[in-house]
Amino acid sequence: MIRTTLFALALLLAIPAMAVTEKEMEEARTIAAQAYLRYANDGSGYLDDINPTTMSALESKLRAKEVENLKAFKSVKVPSDYASWDKARLVEFWGITFFSSPNLTDKGKLAKSRVKARIGAMNIGAATAADDKAAAEPAAVEAEVPAPTNEAPAAEEVKAETPAVADATQQGEEILADQEAMAQDEAAANSGKESNSTWIYVVVLVLLIGAVVWLLVFASKMMKGGGDDNGNNAPQADNNRPEERTAAPQPSADDKKNAALLRQYAATVDQLNADNDALHNELSRLKTERAQLSAQLAQMQSNLDEAHREIDALKAARTAPAPAAQPQPAAAPVAPVAPVTPQPTPAPAPAPESEHPTKNGMPNIIYLGRANKQGLFVRADRRLTQGASIYRLDTSDGLVGTFHVVNHPEVVKFALANPVDNLERGCVADDLTATAGVTGIATESAGTAIFEGGCWKVLRKSRIRFE
Repeated sequence: MIRTTLFALALLLAIPAMAVTEKEMEEARTIAAQAYLRYANDGSGYLDDINPTTMSALESKLRAKEVENLKAFKSVKVPSDYASWDKARLVEFWGITFFSSPNLTDKGKLAKSRVKARIGAMNIGAATAADDKAAAEPAAVEAEVPAPTNEAPAAEEVKAETPAVADATQQGEEILADQEAMAQDEAAANSGKESNSTWIYVVVLVLLIGAVVWLLVFASKMMKGGGDDNGNNAPQADNNRPEERTAAPQPSADDKKNAALLRQYAATVDQLNADNDALHNELSRLKTERAQLSAQLAQMQSNLDEAHREIDALKAARTAPAPAAQPQPAAAPVAPVAPVTPQPTPAPAPAPESEHPTKNGMPNIIYLGRANKQGLFVRADRRLTQGASIYRLDTSDGLVGTFHVVNHPEVVKFALANPVDNLERGCVADDLTATAGVTGIATESAGTAIFEGGCWKVLRKSRIRFE
């Protein structure tokens, strides 16, 4: 009687212990946070390998992405009256009410099924009730002293093994709960896809059935519509006759001839196509060359037009009336005539030619020295100067003239003393250095010079040959 009374008293004392404790609330919050972070980031699979029971233990294992996602989780307010909750109220809050907050992400909210399953597997108030029961049992033992027995060690072993079995059972229940929650989430996510796929399959099946029906109708019409050219139905061959089934049509002589002609025509067409491709390639090449030549011709024409414009401008400048202060322009933008150094045995100079001054006062016959690197003749004289003059220039307007090498023994001797320096910038020849045995210089084509900036300048070199 006393033992029954004490046991009932222990049960009464254990009823308040079934309420949610602070430790259990912290564990439930940790479970919810771990599941939320796992669903919010697909790359957080490492969370499946840990089993924390406190938020501090969970946060110590988190990576940067989960630390950022945990801020939204912590922003949701948690009630403080959980001491009066029972297990059902705890599961309802963390599995339903908490995940209705707008602060949480949509992917993270999918974790509520897992949270409900794992918190539902918790033993709310189990530790406190076990402690109260353990405290009540010694009193009952004191009231009713049992007889000593040899089975006490076995009982102690059973009590020692009981917590381990309970922990293993609890872990198994949690794993099963996680699996069920994941299955529910996957079923909820795929339900919409399966419904959409079902409609697609139905539509495809209807289309296939319609295609089969159309093919059957088309085949039936083709079989009924077969006949000769007059509209009469041709007699169908008797498929039951073995000679008609096995006899193959033999090609006639005309068929063989037509086949040979077709092969010949095909070979001819192939050859024509090859020739056509070759002609197209040649035409493309010719078009390219024509375009290049046209561009070169246009450039040359542009250069020629520019030269003509420069000549016309110089002519206009020379023929323009002189200013009033200068009634007569200076007659000589020509270098002064160098005196002729007397020679011991001077060679006879060429006979002087008639000179007729141009409109600007320039003589129509001028003797020029060598040309420098800029193409300018270094001196100009009215008379042939031995040891200095090389070219004779003829001009009719004092602006543009033609020049050639003076074929005189003294001039030839002076020019060939240094042919590269004296002739190269005003003449062209096959080989200016081949001067051995040369006694004369013949001009094959005269060069062209222009009077510019007070000096005569080479526009086109003269062509010479050694004699």
